[in-house]
Amino acid sequence: MLHDIRAMRSGALKLVERNKAYSELLRQILCYDFYCGANKLPTLKEMATEAGIGINKARKYIQEIYHDLVLDDESRPEFRFSKVSFAFLIRGDKREKFIGIEVSELPVMPRVGEGISLPFFSAYLGTTSFFVEEISHDFYEDCQIVNLWLKAGSYNSYWQYRKDKAKEEDELHFFDFLNLDDSELKRKLHVGKWNK
Repeated sequence: MLHDIRAMRSGALKLVERNKAYSELLRQILCYDFYCGANKLPTLKEMATEAGIGINKARKYIQEIYHDLVLDDESRPEFRFSKVSFAFLIRGDKREKFIGIEVSELPVMPRVGEGISLPFFSAYLGTTSFFVEEISHDFYEDCQIVNLWLKAGSYNSYWQYRKDKAKEEDELHFFDFLNLDDSELKRKLHVGKWNK
């Protein structure tokens, strides 16, 4: 609940202004940035102490705050994601070669399977040719972050289908998909030249 409350910071700040019984605790919750690198997040007990209340009352107040922010139609904040940024998460020709970049403007957003040429990092990543393997979206406060996962090489719809099938049917362990490169996965799944 604390993370959900903190994720709706602007709506939670409006609740503070109402001077409800939980306002001081809510101020304490909003002092910490749960998403952007707070080194050490306080425990509920520490926040309750700073707010001058007991732990049981803090739990009750958090439930009330959560109710007002999430379940109460009149108190629930209006969501507006007026900003957008793009994160390119780029894997090179070797599994350990990875770089992430943030892009503030992108005239045309690439789609899954489309090829991309990036001449900026070829010395480190070992190639300039990539494809969009996956797209995901994160929402924070007033910003939408579009994550474009790029992988070295070119898109192969059969290989993507085969990996999806293997995941769905538990042919390999979850960590195999995280830790093995495509040639190792193909060998384990007996795909292509590895089928022999």
